[in-house]
Amino acid sequence: MYFMNAESMLASFTFSGVMDSVADAMTDLESSDHSIVAPLRTSVMLENNTLMMMPCLTEKDWGLKVLTIFPDNPGKMKSFINGLFLFFDGDDGAPTALFDGRTLTAIRTGGVGGLAVRTLSDVRAARLGVVGAGEQGYWQARFACAARPFSLVTLYDTIETKAESCAKRLRIDLPDQEIRIARNTSAILEDSDVVMTATNAATPLFEDRADLFKGKTIVGIGSYRPDMREYPDAIFKAVSAVFIDTEHAFDETGDLLEPLRSGVVRREGIRTLGSLLTDRMAASSTGSGAFFKSVGFSAFDLYVAKYLFHRGVQSGKGTDLAL
Repeated sequence: MYFMNAESMLASFTFSGVMDSVADAMTDLESSDHSIVAPLRTSVMLENNTLMMMPCLTEKDWGLKVLTIFPDNPGKMKSFINGLFLFFDGDDGAPTALFDGRTLTAIRTGGVGGLAVRTLSDVRAARLGVVGAGEQGYWQARFACAARPFSLVTLYDTIETKAESCAKRLRIDLPDQEIRIARNTSAILEDSDVVMTATNAATPLFEDRADLFKGKTIVGIGSYRPDMREYPDAIFKAVSAVFIDTEHAFDETGDLLEPLRSGVVRREGIRTLGSLLTDRMAASSTGSGAFFKSVGFSAFDLYVAKYLFHRGVQSGKGTDLAL
């Protein structure tokens, strides 16, 4: 069995390779030629902590991601998320590879957001805004800047020290971009062509004004539960198209559940990004502004893990383990 820790995974991937792997997963989910079995994640809670299990099976590859989520860990200077991803051979069920689940989650989620930017945003977009300056905020910025040549990246977080820490990290890794810290979320909208959010906010982060969102590409990565919501109703009046990563989003995020329930947006007006990717003519023109909402899906983990496995074997970055 091949083992890849965080260091070997980070040394093996390319941004375009991860985004392409996510795109393959999304388009295969749309195709009748590919059988993907991926039930909704199973969560078990003890007090405020969660164990999540996310399987995904195809004819050739099987995968299982197991994550632990401990909300109080950051206050103890420990990781919010920990976990493992197991990769199996679909022909005989033999374990093939083992990955650090936290790093896989960070990379593939960054790839989802980056793919949305690459697919939906104007090629001339020059200013990126990111709300939420945690680990995922960092990766969203990295992948977005790999998708578009932004000249300015503006960050905002309710905890100023987190924004400063993320900005410092990005200035090292993105030396060609100007990195700023915004005073509030309104400033993010004012100063950005593309806006990405990666928070666990329970109430919308922005004012409920359609004019603030006009002409912008919006990528929502946070609010993965029904009791979370990053965006106000006004966003649906401002954008010309709404996309989701999978149809599970209809049942999982407050960013859609509440607007659908109140009639602000209709389910028929929302489509998967995969359906757009398979429609080349539509992909070339998405209108003046789009909203993409992601809740995550185990197929993205499986496809990115397979990509990392092949890259790791080719480069010799991982380690062979005997069971």
